[in-house]
Amino acid sequence: MKLFIAGENQRIRLIAEGDEDAFRSLIHEYYPLAYNLACRMLNNRQDAEEVVQDAFFKIRGAVDSFRGESSLKTWILRIVMRLSLNRRRDRSRSSWNRLGLHWGMANAEEGTPDSQWVQQSPEEDLISRETGRRVLALIDELPDPLRQALVLNSMNQLSYEEIGRILQVPLGTVSSRIYAARNKLSKKLREQDLL
Repeated sequence: MKLFIAGENQRIRLIAEGDEDAFRSLIHEYYPLAYNLACRMLNNRQDAEEVVQDAFFKIRGAVDSFRGESSLKTWILRIVMRLSLNRRRDRSRSSWNRLGLHWGMANAEEGTPDSQWVQQSPEEDLISRETGRRVLALIDELPDPLRQALVLNSMNQLSYEEIGRILQVPLGTVSSRIYAARNKLSKKLREQDLL
């Protein structure tokens, strides 16, 4: 089944032919979404930037293999997800990460990628950042299949259908993973008095 739309077909053809403007347009349109996904999966802005750069490099080289069986958005996010998972796997081999010391100063100072500026007292700001770090740490502890589905749905606001295409699993599996992830996370949040 082809989900190609005419604009995507023409854009892909132009990029495959080496059109720089078409490729820049693709990056401009999808970079924020790709970066947000990588950042949520990796909890590290520098790693996310590197993964997204790698993803667009791979996309450029593989664009002629895009068959249109899913939307361009889904194809790009699938590549970003795969590269993020590879990065997480590589990071987890590090003793720093196994000991939980990967919550470095960059994450502590910067907060989440999409946080909006809200005027708060210094005390409220500190509590808010600490709570956010604790919640992200708990999400990070979820098994990968549950974490992936939860991040894609709750943090990237993708539909169950889009998540199924990205993770290449049936719709029922997406639903059960999100349900299980929310239950496990709720339990952990209650245990730490965050809920």
